[in-house]
Amino acid sequence: MSTVAVVASFLLAFKAVLVEGSEVAILSVATVKQLGKRNVLLGLLCGVAASLAVFLAVRTVFVLLPDFLPDIATGAVILYFSYRFLRGFRRYYFGKRSFRDKMRKVEDEVVAKDMARYGGRKPEVVPFSLLNSLPVFATTLTEGFEASLVLGAAGTIDFQFTVIGALASIALLVVVCAASYEYLLKVPRWGLDLLAGSVLLVFGTYFLASGLVSLATAAGL
Repeated sequence: MSTVAVVASFLLAFKAVLVEGSEVAILSVATVKQLGKRNVLLGLLCGVAASLAVFLAVRTVFVLLPDFLPDIATGAVILYFSYRFLRGFRRYYFGKRSFRDKMRKVEDEVVAKDMARYGGRKPEVVPFSLLNSLPVFATTLTEGFEASLVLGAAGTIDFQFTVIGALASIALLVVVCAASYEYLLKVPRWGLDLLAGSVLLVFGTYFLASGLVSLATAAGL
């Protein structure tokens, strides 16, 4: 396995989980008091499990593609998310939008959806149930789905270092949230998006070009 493949799979996984996972981590910690620790944990675990299934499914599909197609598909997926992250950079840096305000709005929406079933009157103790975990599950799955697509693409490059990169990012998020999730809010979101988008742009271009070169060679061009 080439050094480029190892570095690419690790960085792609690390950056994707760090950027998408930071929102899930902030939301989970922020809604513990309103929704209950067990409901948040259940929603988080179910969302992570579903995202893991998406990751394995995407990787399996990519691996089964013939010859040069995995590189083309991998490059295309990575470039798409590079565009998404760089668009986020433009929105937060040049558009002057506040990531903190966005997360506060999402938090309010998640809590409001759960409290709606109680007629807007919050019970003293929110019951532990699958229904009460759904708001956090939905958010986790949304962010996890996007990260899983990048992980699935990276997993075709080097599965072992993709897993290591993802686990390293999760460990970092857990440590930071254990100290204070405010640290995640203080990190400039535009900086994370710019860094992630740049990394994905470089490696996405590399693998797409590699696939196209292989296609041209196979076609005898």
